[in-house]
Amino acid sequence: MVVVVQHALELVWPAWARFSLSWFRPGEFGVVLFFLCSGFIIPASLERHGSQSRFWIGRFFRLYPLYWFALAAVLVLHYGFGRYPLDPAFLDHPVRSAAANATMAQDFLGVPLALGQSWSLAYELAFYGLVSAFFVAGVHKRSAPIALVGFALAALPFVGRVPGVALANMGPKLALLVAMLTLGAAGAVAWLARDAERLRWVAAGIVVVVLPLVVNRPENFKTTSLLFATLFTGTVLYRWTTGELRGATAAAVVAVGAVAVVVMSMTTDFDPLPDANLERAEITTYLGAYAVFGAALLARAARFPKSLLYLGTISYSLYLVHSLVIYGTGWVAGSAAATAVVWIGLSVAVSTVTYRYIERPAIDAGHRYGVSSSATLTSSMWSRWRARAPSRSAQARR
Repeated sequence: MVVVVQHALELVWPAWARFSLSWFRPGEFGVVLFFLCSGFIIPASLERHGSQSRFWIGRFFRLYPLYWFALAAVLVLHYGFGRYPLDPAFLDHPVRSAAANATMAQDFLGVPLALGQSWSLAYELAFYGLVSAFFVAGVHKRSAPIALVGFALAALPFVGRVPGVALANMGPKLALLVAMLTLGAAGAVAWLARDAERLRWVAAGIVVVVLPLVVNRPENFKTTSLLFATLFTGTVLYRWTTGELRGATAAAVVAVGAVAVVVMSMTTDFDPLPDANLERAEITTYLGAYAVFGAALLARAARFPKSLLYLGTISYSLYLVHSLVIYGTGWVAGSAAATAVVWIGLSVAVSTVTYRYIERPAIDAGHRYGVSSSATLTSSMWSRWRARAPSRSAQARR
């Protein structure tokens, strides 16, 4: 919801955009908070099901049907009504750009975004892949060192020199380095997953796909490291709630993360406006998200207002469709305040509809197909095992 408010206010009130770039960035705060939530729940979901197929089927139906609807709506608004702006680079190759956006990994493919807020979904997909690979390798519970490595990379000054969109502009030296890192990481995961038989090659394959895509991100690599570290910090806090990690360890990871945020912000030379103070805004934004998530986690036994819980229920719809509402509606009677109120109210109303008729049915379908697929896969594996296993009479003869 804070992302919706941020995007609505910055379009009608330029002073708000200047404030958010200098003091606190509500939109980014919402994304960081969401990454903590995702890091907290996604590994728990995978471990609870214990099935890669069920997990990925569930994630597919959870994310893609509504996302494809929103992407189609963007194209209809732009080409049919001229109401949704698209990047000129997108329009230079519309078919290729639309196809890349349909994968949800467009932020890692060097393709302009149709939905500006969809950049975070590419990080979600990459995180799912890493969690799956770590799960198969049996190292998925080592969240603390993984988060610490991410924070350390974010704090190192020279990491910021890693170029963006590297796959599109890499020379032979960088290509060799990426290839070596990718093969080394895939080999390490395959070796760690040696007891998982065929699945270890699935894990290695995931790493081979994910790592080059992450290298090809447009953002500063320090920011990328910080975002992945934030995701795994959510997992660290989940491990603490289950008793798998001591509170002191979880607190240490969060403390290191806070220090990394400050160090990274102070060493990043980027200000979108001449008199902006993005360093300060980044610090308050990240630390604010960590603090709010921590406070909510400590108060998780409390009863929360139903209105907040409902916004949480429709949050994915809110995140995707609010830009459709904003550009599809336009200004209201020349009033900035009325326009913002209408945009925010309509975003909630439209999200209620898309959740009811697109998102919820897709989630239910994912549950049905996921259970069915998991049962079929288990039955097939059992049949193959029985076919290979010697009979009891044969064992007795031997």
